[in-house]
Amino acid sequence: METMRIKCSLRAWLTTALAVLPLVIGCSNPVEHIPELKPEQLAARPIQQQPYEQTYKMVPYDLITIRFPFHPEQDPKAAISIRPDGQISLDGVGSLRAAGLTPDELSKDIVAKTSTRLRNPEVVVSVTQFAPRRIFVGGQVKTPGIVQFQGEITPIQAIFERGGFTNEAQMDSVVLIRNAGGPDPIIGRINVNDGLESGSAEKINLVTNDVLYVPMSGIGRADLWVKQHLNDIMPTGLFSAGGFAAGVR
Repeated sequence: METMRIKCSLRAWLTTALAVLPLVIGCSNPVEHIPELKPEQLAARPIQQQPYEQTYKMVPYDLITIRFPFHPEQDPKAAISIRPDGQISLDGVGSLRAAGLTPDELSKDIVAKTSTRLRNPEVVVSVTQFAPRRIFVGGQVKTPGIVQFQGEITPIQAIFERGGFTNEAQMDSVVLIRNAGGPDPIIGRINVNDGLESGSAEKINLVTNDVLYVPMSGIGRADLWVKQHLNDIMPTGLFSAGGFAAGVR
């Protein structure tokens, strides 16, 4: 009888706990301390970069053009794609390493290799088409990982590229982390649920190396807590199919 009273008491406690737990945990937002990110904030702090000719390190599959302003007959007839091994082939020069160099650095290398046969050569290298950009998507998405893109991409598009949200996602508080070139990154919350529910266009576009993190919702964390801890703190057998069902009816 004593054992039965203990079990009944525990079942009553469990019923109350399961009813209250979603209210206590489920209503909380794990990233509510991060301020909501407004499009105006990104516009007010544009990414601070020097001209890409001086800073951008070229990568395989970038498409580049090479011009000889004072020797136009040396200009390649078409744009050149950087090979997977990072090299390019240039008439009269042969193979050259391009990946890992800036356009300015490659220009100087070409000048050095053509100066023996051309008088005072000048070379201009520019990137006409970039290899696909990438961003990072993690947290409560079905397949966290890298998203490669060209042109523009929005937070919702990036999340859908990784399979969409899990059932535990906090969709109104997606965290965006952006390196704007200053001492501190831009960090803020984005309510992507607005766009999904209203069908309105998103006002924020992502840029390369952005990080999107989708936190777990309070309800999801409550469910995880139940799964992880109740079996440890409740007596063996309490969760038997018949016993538990009878206790919570």
